[in-house]
Amino acid sequence: MDVTKIAIILFFVMFVYSGFTKILKFNSKVETLGKKTGLPHIINVLGMVGVIILEIVGSLLLVLYFMKNNTISKKIAKQITIMFLLFLVVVTMLYHPPWDKMIPFLSNVTTFAGTMLIYDKI
Repeated sequence: MDVTKIAIILFFVMFVYSGFTKILKFNSKVETLGKKTGLPHIINVLGMVGVIILEIVGSLLLVLYFMKNNTISKKIAKQITIMFLLFLVVVTMLYHPPWDKMIPFLSNVTTFAGTMLIYDKI
């Protein structure tokens, strides 16, 4: 197995874990999101479901793309990666803004950069 495949697997472990954690703690995650956004409950529920799907299904699809290049199309892989980039911008501003704590903010910036590299490798 080459280094890129190992790196892709390790990169997406965090997202898959996070997605399953959100399922197990769904109500509290939605409540916290609601406090951050001030949006109606149903919007926060739908947003959380979308994030869970992106983190679990999106991660697994991208891992499959890099393991077996014909599993999903290049176009779909790029679109999933763009969704991850947009997700990272939103979650960084909601949960880890630079004026709050710098290390979590920089961690998300680093994850964003890694996602950009993944996009470039597709």
